Amino acid sequence: MTRRHLTTVFALVLAVTIMAAATGCSSLSPNKLPSVRAGVSTDYHVTLQFASVLNLPAGADVMMNGIRIGTVESTSESANGVDVKIGLSDSTRVPADTKAIIRQNTLLGDTYLALTPPAAGPDNSGYLQDGGVVPLARTTSPPTLEDTIAVLAYFVNGGSIQKAQDTMATLNKTMPSIPDVRRMSTTVAKDLDNLAGQTDELDRLIDGMNQTSLMFGRVAPQIAGVFGPEAAHYWDRVATSVVAHISTLLPSVGSIFIGGVWLIPMLRSVAATTMAGRGMWDEAPDAGAELTEFLQSTLLPFAQNPSVNVTSVSGGDGGQLIGDAKNLLRMLGAIR
Repeated sequence: MTRRHLTTVFALVLAVTIMAAATGCSSLSPNKLPSVRAGVSTDYHVTLQFASVLNLPAGADVMMNGIRIGTVESTSESANGVDVKIGLSDSTRVPADTKAIIRQNTLLGDTYLALTPPAAGPDNSGYLQDGGVVPLARTTSPPTLEDTIAVLAYFVNGGSIQKAQDTMATLNKTMPSIPDVRRMSTTVAKDLDNLAGQTDELDRLIDGMNQTSLMFGRVAPQIAGVFGPEAAHYWDRVATSVVAHISTLLPSVGSIFIGGVWLIPMLRSVAATTMAGRGMWDEAPDAGAELTEFLQSTLLPFAQNPSVNVTSVSGGDGGQLIGDAKNLLRMLGAIR
């Protein structure tokens, strides 16, 4: 075989190899590469209608209540926007009235599909089955990255942060000094501690109010009778009697005021006596302690063993007579 034929064969083999490699690369995508994560079985399929899905990739997670329950299999355009086909596992039942939203945990994080079941539980429509559809009315498309960055830029450049700083500075100026705040917090803590210690009294008060309300419920017929049409005559008689007594009492009030002038000095004396008694009442603990000490240290010991200790005897000229008295008593045998 000549060199020319070898060159031709080599060129053909190289061209076929390049075409095969190009064809293989065109069919290769990240979605077809094996994943190191544990897979989720796709036992049945559901279609979700979105206005737009942006960069939601095939193979994205489908989450519900923080649990991965399926994956996104494909996306396709439709008359209403975009249909997202997901595969779900039979181990998790999804209510038919579930809402769907495309989310990202961070600004540049992975996009996933979140299913939000109703808080009150599924309605009469039951659960999603194979081939079920979540309509556009119950799906929420994600905002575009440009809109998110624009909102963030407006927040930063619009003065909101500066306003927050000014607000905090104003609050710091308005608040009292740190020692005053500490005293106030100490007082509040003591009040809360006292309140916590009196929960039994609060329980007793609430129980009393509850018993009172129950009693009102038990005597509701009697109360209705008292305020009913049958009692109108009674209330009329009561009002007439009360007005009659008040009209009789009011003219007598003036005579009591005029004739009671002599009571003023007596009331002043009573007030002074009361004030003096109040002072004695305030000093009663100290006086009681002094009286107790006198009885225990002086009167009771003398009553148990009465004796007199003579320390000095002096005459009219101031001379001490204690020595002569002792000699006389010794001569009489009274002392030794």
